[in-house]
Amino acid sequence: MSDNTTPPPFGGTPYSPPPAAPVQPTQAYPGAAPSYGAASPTGYGQPQPPAQPGYGAAHQPYGYAQNPYPIYPAPRPTSGLAITSLVCGIVSLLFGLLVLPALASIAAVITGHAALKKTKNDPTVGGRGMAFAGLIMGYVVLAVGVITVGVTIISFLMVGAFTLPFLYNS
Repeated sequence: MSDNTTPPPFGGTPYSPPPAAPVQPTQAYPGAAPSYGAASPTGYGQPQPPAQPGYGAAHQPYGYAQNPYPIYPAPRPTSGLAITSLVCGIVSLLFGLLVLPALASIAAVITGHAALKKTKNDPTVGGRGMAFAGLIMGYVVLAVGVITVGVTIISFLMVGAFTLPFLYNS
């Protein structure tokens, strides 16, 4: 066979694919420049190729055909306590050996717990992740500070226990 058709199964006529449908200009919204092919879901960007015959049309998001201007919900406002907790946690990590990290980490822990309580009670307020991050950083810096103070006190006691008898005997 010299043509581009598939041989017929068990006798019959050869099958050849149907010709492609002509591309018609479409408009994403009234007054827009025509784009060729199916419009993208937002009406911007590269046009999509036309749907193949027999496979149905391309999927459109719910409500797009009725309203070409989709309305998205407003973002939730972020809790100020969550932002404060995150900032205090970062400050306590940055200034690790000063007195300020102890105060900043305590503030991060207190405001973090308050922000978590606020976001749990009021679902319209966001910032739960920032509150968790501030809490974690605050607790980590507090733990490192407590361990550092404990090791320092133990080392002074050990060094003092071994050096004081030698100082008084000589």
